[in-house]
Amino acid sequence: MSYEKQIQREPGFLERIGLIGALLDVRWEPSPREVVEEMIRMASVGRGDVVYDLGCGDGRAVITAAKSIGARGVGIDLDPIRIKESWENASFDQVGHLVRFTKADLFKSEIGEATVLFIFLFPDVNLRLRPKLLSDLRPGTRVVSYCHHMERWLPDHCVRMRSNYLYLWVVPANMSGRWEGTVEPDGRAPDIQLDLEQEFQKVSGRVSLDGKVFFVRSAPIDGDRFRFAGLDGPAGDMALSGSVRGDEIKGMVRDGAFPDHVRTWTARRKGQTLVSLAR
Repeated sequence: MSYEKQIQREPGFLERIGLIGALLDVRWEPSPREVVEEMIRMASVGRGDVVYDLGCGDGRAVITAAKSIGARGVGIDLDPIRIKESWENASFDQVGHLVRFTKADLFKSEIGEATVLFIFLFPDVNLRLRPKLLSDLRPGTRVVSYCHHMERWLPDHCVRMRSNYLYLWVVPANMSGRWEGTVEPDGRAPDIQLDLEQEFQKVSGRVSLDGKVFFVRSAPIDGDRFRFAGLDGPAGDMALSGSVRGDEIKGMVRDGAFPDHVRTWTARRKGQTLVSLAR
């Protein structure tokens, strides 16, 4: 029976199953099978991934990832009817040991375990969800949305599907703030300083290295890894690369004038200079 008919026939139906918020936010529309398969391919889902689907509907996305690849999955939805259907579908496809489904508010759910996250929501819901994704998901987590983007957080990749698009984002590490560290084998302290600003996955600012200043101009960060190539400065080009782990960076620096001269460097973020990306 459709929701419209059940609402008409059963006074208090919405209150009883707790769907008022869900129906106001997103009306369920199942994703076509070929879209689900492309989302899985686009996110490069592997056996070791944990795939979350917010607003999972009948569970087809996480079930397909589990059945075809062996990835674990979690589906979250406010609709108890859809959750029941998801468990039945998982049982039918014999992947109940790999997936779980929970009736919950996606805005209040724990999602930090995810390495891949799927959404097929409404534009305003995507924007309301954006801060949670940036604050709760680990750097490198792949997020795929069907139909709707996230405005200023531009996608890293998009694919046209039928008359709509699939959008892919890789959650970036936060590199904002002031960083100070040392370059080996020099070992002077500090001989490298970074003053950086970040707009989602784009980083800008300046690097002070060996007493010289180089500028970073809207350079991309891929998850927790970055490479600032062709840094502009008075001594010529400089390339800086590395990985971010919380308040620590480890990487390499290559001088354009001496391409075979590679040095390692480490730096730590100073005090409370970090600026949240979840805004």
